[in-house]
Amino acid sequence: MTETDTTASKKNGRINKLVFVGLFLPMAALVLMVGYSLAKVRQEARIDEMLDYDDTQLQLVSGFLGAEVILSLKHLHSISTEVFTLQALDSPEPKQLRILESSFLTLARRNPLYQQIRWIDASGIERARIMRDRGEPFVVAPQDLQDKSDRYYFKAANAMLPGELYISRIDLNEERGQMEMPPKPMLRIATPVADSEQKRRGIIVINIEMRYLFEFIRTRKQSDLEVEYLLVNQEGVLLNSSTENALTLEGEEPGVDFSALHPDVWEKVSARDVGNLESTDGLWTWRKLSPVDTFKKLNLVFPQHMIAFDQMISDDFTLSLIAHRPTGTMEAMRRENLMLITLASIFILSVYAITLFFYLSGTARARRAEIEAAYARERVSSMERMKELEQRFHRLVDASSIGQLVVDRDGRIEISNLAAERLLGYERGELEGVLVDAMLPAGLQEQHAHHREQYLRAPEARMMGTGRELKAVRKEGSTIPVEVGLTPYTDQDRQLILVSIIDLSHRDGVSKIR
Repeated sequence: MTETDTTASKKNGRINKLVFVGLFLPMAALVLMVGYSLAKVRQEARIDEMLDYDDTQLQLVSGFLGAEVILSLKHLHSISTEVFTLQALDSPEPKQLRILESSFLTLARRNPLYQQIRWIDASGIERARIMRDRGEPFVVAPQDLQDKSDRYYFKAANAMLPGELYISRIDLNEERGQMEMPPKPMLRIATPVADSEQKRRGIIVINIEMRYLFEFIRTRKQSDLEVEYLLVNQEGVLLNSSTENALTLEGEEPGVDFSALHPDVWEKVSARDVGNLESTDGLWTWRKLSPVDTFKKLNLVFPQHMIAFDQMISDDFTLSLIAHRPTGTMEAMRRENLMLITLASIFILSVYAITLFFYLSGTARARRAEIEAAYARERVSSMERMKELEQRFHRLVDASSIGQLVVDRDGRIEISNLAAERLLGYERGELEGVLVDAMLPAGLQEQHAHHREQYLRAPEARMMGTGRELKAVRKEGSTIPVEVGLTPYTDQDRQLILVSIIDLSHRDGVSKIR
């Protein structure tokens, strides 16, 4: 090779390096800019995803609370209008009071969450009282009856008209001015009563222990240990303990003043029924639990399924359910996000450099292979996320105390929770794949199939069989009276129906006893 050829070869080499650097540096700058933008967008999207998830959990708890309390409202209406109650109001003699206490005792035995059932006369003195000791209801002796005239729930309920309903705030129960230990969160529902001459005779009160609400919230926490769920009443007092969570904020025990610990957060929570906030303490999402508003709306749409109260009042019921993700969780999310974007940027630049090198050498096969590998990894990751979300949905449905089925367009059951399987007498998993028409009596199955096809043309959330008594067929062939709610939704462009089933047979049993 001549000296001229050698010089030309070196010159060509320098030109190729300059071309490589000239193409690579602009791409590197672009990737870094895009990576920074994607990091911010992904971080915001991740926060939005957390907020959406937390809000969904709060909505689930709110609906659960409404479904559980509505049965207690019906019991209160029934006990306040039955014959034994009216006889005791007309003539509160010892014999009539014993009969009334027996009626209260029967109701308490059938409902283990009822901690107290009382008749308080118009002056605020307890005339009949049932309470529990170690889980067993008993009649309180006359000498142990108390004066409740100074209690807020008596004053509010006694000021209303007979037939109206009062729902108190949830607070920690007190006996003779002292907080009961261990702490018992209590909801009180009451209604004024009158005798046969329409003379006011005070109020009837049911104290409901809200343990089931806290247990339901605890199942939510167990499904995602990064989130704390806090129940705070209108006075800013924390009602539930979260000591079992490693992420618990220091000092947050039942009865603690949450508003003093987190004044900035409480200011926002007090001002808005629903919202979210990122503060120095972490990420907060909240929702006011208001089952009374739900009852009022349902009473207008489905009056035949609701309680015949003239008015439902709840001036005192204000309870905030707050989801909290601590600062450590947020920092970990940001670090993970930054690491992923950094690795992605390095990966993209590496792939580009290799691709550019081979492109300048005459081939682009390596670049295509890297891109296909990236797409394959993303698909696998997406499938894993979808599987995880589906498992979470199954756990949420299974946690409900109300029977629930997920039915496809063909009427076949895809998902059933434990409550539905027990209600209908099936073993675990036996309902999956069964045609939902088989849950109806034989004479109604063909007609139900026709109604189901009509419903799917314009699906909407509603009660099934409005104005008619519905019965479900159990596995062994017996039937039970039920109330059925339909809620349509879509999953991956598939039309599905969430069917909620409430067993009404126990109500018939109570009516017959009385």
